[in-house]
Amino acid sequence: MKEKPLHEKIIGLASLLMALVYIGGGIYLISSSLSFSLLPVGSIQRIAFAGILILYGCYRGYRAWKK
Repeated sequence: MKEKPLHEKIIGLASLLMALVYIGGGIYLISSSLSFSLLPVGSIQRIAFAGILILYGCYRGYRAWKK
């Protein structure tokens, strides 16, 4: 089987890293008390945004893993 070129490996690794960043950002947003007065702690908007970040990170990680 032919090995992937280096640039494809780097793109795949960057995609997985960004998926982890999105998931980590969502978890941080839920668990942190810092919001810089943009989204109040415990608000529905904050939890919804964090949930969307986590779901998008999971989707992006799944897509990167399947490639």
